[in-house]
Amino acid sequence: MSFYRSLLAAAAALALALPAFADEAQPTEQTAQPAAQATEQAASAAQQTKIDINKASVKDLIKLKGVSAAQAKAIVAYRKKNGDFKSLDDLKNVKGFKKMNADQMKDIQDQLTAG
Repeated sequence: MSFYRSLLAAAAALALALPAFADEAQPTEQTAQPAAQATEQAASAAQQTKIDINKASVKDLIKLKGVSAAQAKAIVAYRKKNGDFKSLDDLKNVKGFKKMNADQMKDIQDQLTAG
């Protein structure tokens, strides 16, 4: 989640900085519109980076922050044995995730979607 907060904070900072560096001849209403669009684009980019846990390969899952190679393999093995994940809470049933604390689990779940 901290990655997405940082991304949104950077987009907001950019949105606030644009009017300061804009040409003084341009009205501020015109510069506010692109800044709002930049913030929306950053938010949608964060949404698009989520990986579908039901379609991801081991290589895709390893790229996630906080997921080891063994955990990625365990996710794929669990999915093959039990079928698709109904929700991201099912991740708690996978070997290697059972003892994970709530904050670590939330950080991983924020990077995933259950399609």
